[in-house]
Amino acid sequence: MNNYTNVGAQSYSFRNFDTAGALEQLAKLGLNMMEFCRVHFPPDPDNLEFPDIIKMIRDKQVTVPCYGVEGFGADAAANRKKFELAKKLGAGYLSADPEPTSFSSLEKLVEEFGIKIAIHNHGPGARYDKATDTLNAVKALHPHIGACVDTGHVLRSGEAPHEVIEQIGERVHCLHLKDWKVGGDETVIGEGDLDLLKTVAALRAINFDGFICMEYELDPEDPAPGMKRGLQNWIDAVNA
Repeated sequence: MNNYTNVGAQSYSFRNFDTAGALEQLAKLGLNMMEFCRVHFPPDPDNLEFPDIIKMIRDKQVTVPCYGVEGFGADAAANRKKFELAKKLGAGYLSADPEPTSFSSLEKLVEEFGIKIAIHNHGPGARYDKATDTLNAVKALHPHIGACVDTGHVLRSGEAPHEVIEQIGERVHCLHLKDWKVGGDETVIGEGDLDLLKTVAALRAINFDGFICMEYELDPEDPAPGMKRGLQNWIDAVNA
């Protein structure tokens, strides 16, 4: 089982840097896993620059467990392209905001590619706001279609991340580790209302073995110091 200290970062945290710069920021954190998003390169496996991007990532000995957050709709061919991209990256997950019309094609694609769809909650007003929104969407679908629980957005939605993890259970495929002060703003991980100890306990209770990804939207010009502090807070909670 994942000991939960082996985490990665969402490249959106490094949105003010190009791909090479994002990899440098990741190295500052001592991490070697990145969930890339379209800020750094598009979800197009036929992109002429894509081979060079993959080489750059591999030369830095970075793995890409996940790509997203991506929308999915009724266009099965467009959905397939994103799975092809994930396969070329060696990713096991696509974090997603899928329309209900996408599920018939996604069920076929997760089976064919062995790549999981992880529905990302985006907070109040989003399609997937509360835990029940995700649960109701996936309950009759292939088990590879589950959740990417964003702990910061869960707090914004008035729910407790550890309770959401427990509710969604084995359908939790990924975690976006983010902190928030309820009624306020984002904070460094461990310095807001995210109960790290209860979150770790909830992950252990469901035998979570997916991808944990730090996401930090503060300090876009220099995110590493805040992310380092948050990473240490998380590691301390795991080892408590």
